[in-house]
Amino acid sequence: MRPEDPLFIYEIEGRFQIPPEGLGRDFIAHWKEGESHFLFFSREQEERIKDILKGQPDALWIRSHTLIYRDWQGGESFDGVSIGKFLFLPPWIPVPQKSEGLPLRLDSGVVFGSGSHPTTRDSLLALQWVYEQDRPRKVLDLGCGTGILSLAACALGAEEVLAVDVNPACVRTAEKNARLNEMENKIRVREGQAEDFVQEPADLVLANLHFAVIRELIGRRAFWARKWLILSGLLRSEYREIRSRLQTMGFVVFEEWDADFTWFTLAGGVRDSKDSEKG
Repeated sequence: MRPEDPLFIYEIEGRFQIPPEGLGRDFIAHWKEGESHFLFFSREQEERIKDILKGQPDALWIRSHTLIYRDWQGGESFDGVSIGKFLFLPPWIPVPQKSEGLPLRLDSGVVFGSGSHPTTRDSLLALQWVYEQDRPRKVLDLGCGTGILSLAACALGAEEVLAVDVNPACVRTAEKNARLNEMENKIRVREGQAEDFVQEPADLVLANLHFAVIRELIGRRAFWARKWLILSGLLRSEYREIRSRLQTMGFVVFEEWDADFTWFTLAGGVRDSKDSEKG
């Protein structure tokens, strides 16, 4: 979306279901938080949404909002973001002819995740570091958001990525970004809880998530059946606990990143991971 594009947002409470015929070409995303639903459109749809709700008695109209996209994404860059080897560009900005990095198209839509947040930035640096040591072929991206880490993993050489998010708006956005970069044959996006996908096979797991979710994940035996881990989204005290748990389970924290001693990210693996040959 361009900075000047309008956003029409409709808030609904209760058990809302998108109708089988969909919501049309102007529909952008469905953001769900518990029993709260936010529908995003590029054109005004209030009467249509109210008509749909007449057939859904368990869903209640709350209110509508109209914003400019720039205001919704307050603080996000619209000129592109350079992080390590990666250059993330919105669809309307041409790729520089002399780009030395890995250019990737990224349309955040209504999802926050352009690479400006410290945990996303450090996760990208951690991902780059892992691929300098090894070449993980299968990647599991838990809490994928816009799909930014999945895109980066493919750019570095991943052959298969399973990207998971509980938010349907994130799923729709990640799918779009995979198509923008012609990576839809490598990146599969699924909606669901991270815990429900932890058993999926992968050489590398990416988890930029809330502490409570990461703590739940590392309590699952299936979580440890992989070679590399990148964990992020952790505050100082949370990080110490997770690091200790990893070491207890025989994982080594090879590298760590922090943003102003507030947000922490780690790259860890089994003891021989760092000595693996690229293949």
